Amino acid sequence: MARWYSAHASRYYHLLTAVAQLGHKVIVLQPPSRGSDEANDIDVVLPPHPDVRVITVNLSRFFWNAKFPLEKLTKKLVYSLVSLRLVKRLQREEKIDLVYLYNLPQFAYLMGRRPKVVFDLADDLLGMLETELKITPKHPVHRLASWCLDWMMSRSDKVIVISGPLFDLINHPHRFIIPNGAPVPAQAPVKDPAFKAPFTPPLRSLPGPLSLRGAGPAGMTVGYVGAFEYSMALDQAVVAAEQLPEVNFVLVGAGRDLAHIRAEVDRLALKNVTLTGALPHDEAMRRIDGMDICLNLFHKTRVSHAVSPLKLFEYLSHGKPVISTRLHEVERINEGFLFFADDPGEVVERIRYIAGHRDEAERMAFRGREIVARSFSWPVIAAKFLEAVTS
Repeated sequence: MARWYSAHASRYYHLLTAVAQLGHKVIVLQPPSRGSDEANDIDVVLPPHPDVRVITVNLSRFFWNAKFPLEKLTKKLVYSLVSLRLVKRLQREEKIDLVYLYNLPQFAYLMGRRPKVVFDLADDLLGMLETELKITPKHPVHRLASWCLDWMMSRSDKVIVISGPLFDLINHPHRFIIPNGAPVPAQAPVKDPAFKAPFTPPLRSLPGPLSLRGAGPAGMTVGYVGAFEYSMALDQAVVAAEQLPEVNFVLVGAGRDLAHIRAEVDRLALKNVTLTGALPHDEAMRRIDGMDICLNLFHKTRVSHAVSPLKLFEYLSHGKPVISTRLHEVERINEGFLFFADDPGEVVERIRYIAGHRDEAERMAFRGREIVARSFSWPVIAAKFLEAVTS
């Protein structure tokens, strides 16, 4: 139930906006917010596009805000069925060329006559089901979901996946990897050996072995921008902040785990941690400009190993050094532009290392920025998407 103006500015927002910028008309159906603390239910200001029309489907507020077992799955199904008539009408009136699907309850859209369909496997849906419902593959709901996923992909003309691990999991004659990405860097990188990636404020080597002593509030800022959800290991950032009181930590975003992280920050009385909550996307991106190091921290799970993190590409497009958890997809795309850490101790070590090796960090950040501009900018990805679905 991705929502167009949600706090994490989803893959769908970026990809389909880029498609519209290439001259295509896009019509988006979305459910209303459920009023939950999930990032997907928190609206922020996002730049509109004149060729993107967003329709919020009307649903009973009593039902939509109610809490009950299997709530999320049930609401996705009801939303899909309620919107089916609207989808059929739009297909007739707007002469839709392509239907873009991404979730299991949308199976109803594949029944009967329809335009060409692309199914976007943007997450390990079965893995997410196991995690959120705490069920095993033997559970009847899991078995039904697995059958539904196979059926939907078999009925789709094209299947796109977000990562290499997901590509390897499926068997479809027309499957393509369409990763996540970032906007084109404001200043296109050039191959200039004298180029120095900008840092605000600049990194500097500090006195003492493996020490950031003296950085202070005006010194190094370590940051995170993204959702506060169960897959993120933001507790590692809190532990690192406790061990590095001289370093500022700025954590931008919202979600179900925000209350827990805020409680930990308060319990430890950390004065060097700022939690901004959800911000308009443009403002969140501006916050990256003020960070010296950016964090891409995940719990290692089946789901997280298959992700293509939006935040990772956004950090890189801003020319920032990135410390990331070792995830299968992240390691697959890494071309020497990432620092890796899997626990709080490693996070602290990497921060200290970067502080003492500014030139190396700048070279890696520049390499990442150049690769994003070449292969992972949204205009490039949108062109690949259009080539895949029209071939």
